[in-house]
Amino acid sequence: MLAAVPFLAIQPAVAGSTYTYSYLGTPSAPVSAKPTSCWGTACTPSVVLMGGGYDVAEAFRWMIARAGITRATGGRFVIIRATGTDAYNPYVYSRIGQVDTTTPRNYETVGGIDLGVTSVETLVIPTRKAAADPFVLGVIARASAIFIAGGDQADYYNNWQGTALDTALQQAVNAGIPVGGTSAGNAMLGQYAFAALNGSVTSDQALADPFNKYMTIDPLNTSSKKFVQTGSFLAIPTLEKTITDDHFNTRDRLGRLFGFVALIGNGCPGGLEASGSVLGIGIDEETAVLVSGPRGSARAQLVANPYNAENTTAPYTPQNSAYFARIVRAPSQCAARLPLNDNSGIQVYRLSAQPAQPSPYPAAPLYSFKVQAAFNLSDWTQQSAQTFGDGSSLNGPYVYGTANGAVLGTQVR
Repeated sequence: MLAAVPFLAIQPAVAGSTYTYSYLGTPSAPVSAKPTSCWGTACTPSVVLMGGGYDVAEAFRWMIARAGITRATGGRFVIIRATGTDAYNPYVYSRIGQVDTTTPRNYETVGGIDLGVTSVETLVIPTRKAAADPFVLGVIARASAIFIAGGDQADYYNNWQGTALDTALQQAVNAGIPVGGTSAGNAMLGQYAFAALNGSVTSDQALADPFNKYMTIDPLNTSSKKFVQTGSFLAIPTLEKTITDDHFNTRDRLGRLFGFVALIGNGCPGGLEASGSVLGIGIDEETAVLVSGPRGSARAQLVANPYNAENTTAPYTPQNSAYFARIVRAPSQCAARLPLNDNSGIQVYRLSAQPAQPSPYPAAPLYSFKVQAAFNLSDWTQQSAQTFGDGSSLNGPYVYGTANGAVLGTQVR
């Protein structure tokens, strides 16, 4: 969410704790929702990767459905963040077709009330002490769906990594509880995460020197005085060997995604994975990727808001899109204080949405939508480019290289 609203129905924090808890609805209401991705004791993840900017309501509705929430079962939708407000509470705990008044455009809200959500609860968790608080952990344990808000992923790394909260989130993933994130929240969901411990990094900086001080990737080259680094923030099987990025089109991040993927591979000093096995997912603003299914046959589907000209400052495409990148072989040059050179062929597939149909809700004329185009996450090498009946498309593979601090190739630009 880009705009903030005052806190509503704040539950006072326990004395001595540093978290803040607020809610709308009835957290004490009985809930019987069960994730739809579980069969017996076996569960597969349901994950939303959102690219930042104005939120995509359809992605939240997908999480609600995957959580098994209906009007008969009820369900608790939990938002977590390290800073900020409870602006998501009225956005999710709302009626279908209601206008999101926090945006200058007439976007819809989620409509969680009509879908069976009995409470939306926000936890602001700014310290490691708060991330170990029993009340915080209890809210997470009772959640039917969990969404990590935007902010600064360095806060999440420094204050959540290796805590009881981290463990509780992993337990939720293992239990099939839908988990999502936008912007900084999205950045923390892959096995590898750009932690931004020294601030953000541009494509130019990443390509000019992939070992520059801003390229802090968890758990590749991060360390903290607050805790012992033992592994990734989360281990989501369908995002193994994967790093995600956001604000992709508006902030021209194709080059930095190439830098991230290269650095994780063992073709660069200190890389942990075989170079051809590392995967990168970049997501435009007002766009989300829905990841479902088991490892080996997982699927990525696109949801998006209507076209917004504000989001096309980089010339990739006028459509809301997601990009799936893989470096085929080790770069020819990957060293400190030298440009990243890769002429082996960097493969990129692109999922693109299409302009939305007229909204069925006159009060909220701009509504998000799910498209038919999908990407098979078990095969990043051979997929068929096609345009679907709703106008959405899967395009690629486009082939790129990098040299002298620049991207070589313009096929998706």
